Parts: sequence; structure tokens; C-alpha cells
Amino acid sequence: MSVAIARSPASASVARSLIIGLTAFLTVVDLFATQAILPSLASAYHVTPAAMGFAVNASTMGMAVAGLAVAYFSRRIDRRIGIIASLTVLAIPTALLAVAPNLAVFTLLRVTQGLCMSSAFALMLSYLGEACTAEETAGAFAAYITGNVASNLFGRLMAAALADHLGLAGNFLVFAALNLAGAALVYFYLRGTPAMPVLGASGRSALSA
Repeated sequence: MSVAIARSPASASVARSLIIGLTAFLTVVDLFATQAILPSLASAYHVTPAAMGFAVNASTMGMAVAGLAVAYFSRRIDRRIGIIASLTVLAIPTALLAVAPNLAVFTLLRVTQGLCMSSAFALMLSYLGEACTAEETAGAFAAYITGNVASNLFGRLMAAALADHLGLAGNFLVFAALNLAGAALVYFYLRGTPAMPVLGASGRSALSA
């Protein structure tokens, strides 16, 4: 597989699963964490909980758009570079949430977060499918799903604790640092995969298919 760690087969498998799970955690932790501080955000922006709920969940719109785009252009995107770029760029709107002046800007930043999260998520799934052997596939995907589930629970707990101790701005800055940590994790521990072959024999476009 792709994790550059020279160890015994058993320890290498555990290390690989931890890295995959942690990458998944750091990819979508922003999606769930912000929901835990929704009441505090509504109070800070002086809006109703319903309005703040829409803004917080606007990230799903970005995720839908990015998911379609990645599916369409997937064969032209280097998986590893795409994941690193997505997580690095994700840190920008996450950090800017700390200083968002109004609800409209906050909503736009959440949509941008969704674009980056979905891109990294989809590319990582493609990466695992291409980089894993048949024996490794089940464990790799299980680790990735586990990381996503863990981000739902621990991301919310982390956000609530950070908001209490560091304030809303400090919370978003910490999560921006986590996004960069995810990019660093992929950069140092996952190697590149061969480019996917272009299927041009039929002459049909992806859209027509």
C-alpha cells in the first residue's frame, strides 16, 4: 500500500489504518464541529437559530457541487496532490470564519469549506481504491469510515470545549491548524499513484455516458 513506513506486516497494517483514519477525521471534522457551537454562533451574529443553522449547514451545498466536479474530472486529477491541495485550501476559509463580519460571509465561507472537504474526501476514496491491494481494501475503507464517524463525535466535543476556553475565533483557528495537519499527514505518509488511463476508445464523453 502507500504508507511509507518500514515495519513488520502487523505493525505496518496498524500504522496504515491509523493514518487513513486520522486523514478521514481531519478531512471532515469541520463539517460536524461547527454544529456543536450553533447556539453560540447565533448569539454572536444576533440571528435566529434557524438562520444560523442554514449558514452552518451551507457546507453541504459546496460538498454536492465539488462531488460532481471531482467525479467528472477525476481522471485528470493526481489523487495525492489533489488531497493535499484541498486540505491546505480548506484551512483558509476555516481560519477566515474567525473574523467573518456577517452571516452572509459566514455562509459563503461554509460553502467554500464544503467544496474543499468534498474534494479531499472523494479523492481519498479514489486513492484508497487505486493504491490498496485486494487484501488491503476492506481494512483501508473500514479505517476511513471509522475516521469519519469519529470526526462526528469528537469534532463536536472538541469544538464545544475550544469555544468555551478560546472563544469562537480561537476555535476556528485551531480547526484551521487541524486542516493543515491533515495536508501534512498526506504529504509525508502517502505516496503518489499512477495516473489513470484515459478511456477514449468509444469516443463518448463522460457527460453523454
